[in-house]
Amino acid sequence: MEENNVEQRNVENTEGMNGTNNTQNVNQNKSINICGLLSFIFSMVGILMFGLPCGIIATILGIIGIATFKPEINKAKWMGITGLVVGICEILIMGLYIAVMI
Repeated sequence: MEENNVEQRNVENTEGMNGTNNTQNVNQNKSINICGLLSFIFSMVGILMFGLPCGIIATILGIIGIATFKPEINKAKWMGITGLVVGICEILIMGLYIAVMI
């Protein structure tokens, strides 16, 4: 008797699902693009210290992250774009600084 109640509750729970719940579950299963994340982290570290080396690494990882981004399985493309832009700015600023100091 108890098994029938459990099965009936399971059927009621699955019938109550609508398309928005399924969409939310799909978005939760997406992973963050690792190269984009690393690009973002290196660009932020480069702002605080080690500007030129971190800027170069952030730029390279940002390009790879954007190129390998797949919207169906990845999320947070903004991290790769931000890392690329900030990395390029760090390279330019540190290059100007080094050029002026020489």
